[in-house]
Amino acid sequence: MCRYLRASVRLVVAVAILTQAVDAVQAQPAPDATATEAKTEFGIVPIAGGNTDYGLGGGFLTNLAGLDPAVSPYVWRLEAAAFISFKAKDAAPSEWVNPYQDYYFLLTVPHFLHERLRLELRPSYTRETTQRYYGLGNASVAPPDEIPGRDFYGRAHPTLSARLRWAVAGDLFGELGANYTENWFELDPQSTLANDMTTGAPVVRELLGTASRHGVVLAETALIYDSRDSEIGPRRGQYHQVKLRASPAAGDHLPYQYGQANVTLRFYLPIAALSERLGVAIRLVGDWQFGNVPFYELARYEDTFAFGGVNGVRGIPGQRYYGRIKLFSNVELRARLCDFTLLGKPYALGGALFTDFGRLWTDVAAHPELDGTGLGLKYGLGGGVRVQQGKTFVIRVDAAWSPDARPLGAYLTAGQAF
Repeated sequence: MCRYLRASVRLVVAVAILTQAVDAVQAQPAPDATATEAKTEFGIVPIAGGNTDYGLGGGFLTNLAGLDPAVSPYVWRLEAAAFISFKAKDAAPSEWVNPYQDYYFLLTVPHFLHERLRLELRPSYTRETTQRYYGLGNASVAPPDEIPGRDFYGRAHPTLSARLRWAVAGDLFGELGANYTENWFELDPQSTLANDMTTGAPVVRELLGTASRHGVVLAETALIYDSRDSEIGPRRGQYHQVKLRASPAAGDHLPYQYGQANVTLRFYLPIAALSERLGVAIRLVGDWQFGNVPFYELARYEDTFAFGGVNGVRGIPGQRYYGRIKLFSNVELRARLCDFTLLGKPYALGGALFTDFGRLWTDVAAHPELDGTGLGLKYGLGGGVRVQQGKTFVIRVDAAWSPDARPLGAYLTAGQAF
């Protein structure tokens, strides 16, 4: 949601109309965690803003969760978000178009049919007309000025995904999932992407393929270790996963047969003297894609951007670097600054300082003409504010600088980066 916002042209107004704890069984709910009755927790944040790529728009982030003292961490949780922008056509200023749309629902049931089984369902729809492509590899060079017809392409992709997690023993979990994504594109024939697909070097043409409409079915399995003290704002514990994903090819509409292996390690370490207020969060990510990978996935790990965007190496523009192998890390110093009550409901205000860094490679085989020969480290530095509402909702606002930033990356979203 709101993946990349350039601070020089972006104005984000977040008005926190956060109301929660609408009791499910009585008119006046208890305001704190010691409540003995089931209740429903609700929060919503309207947002408005725009940039030179997307125009002006608005939307919301919202959360609805069913709580029960006998069920940890909650009975169910529904998260939803929407953002749509509008912009005047360059050729006809009196006509308006909507170049960016993003909508999703995420339903989580921690104890689905069985105490050990967790269900996640997520339908979504995203349409973007300003996806960047400057070239393949870690050494790709961004032009000094962006020209939409040359540097951007459009992609629309509705997705339906489902995951089931089984508690194997203690903090060890197994997970199975599947999703289907339909993809269609808007591409200028004279763009850098189109030229690389048709007249680029043989290795570039092979890796990029084509930009025709198609579908992708992905199946995934994962082994997870999770000892966090909280899913929403962990202060101690670990969360690690080894995940394998596979996409079968089936006819002209499902042409991509490929796989993906991901190892992600997360550590949450309280600082002893201030263990309830100050801590360090660390994430290490290794991701490898192989086979006939769709070109747009080369900028992603799992379902988000790796180098750029809101959950990868922040500060870098989204979709900035494309390659099959990605290694990166995030280190955050997180502080819980104060707790307060608003309209009788509990909140926590926090802050974070972070550094994100990593590198990408085009493929397993060496391609120094695309990746360079030096260290090639990409990084971002920044800080942000977190507002946690109750037990199930966090709003995050981050700003980050990077040598690739123009001039600053700013992000408004729900949930921690990791």
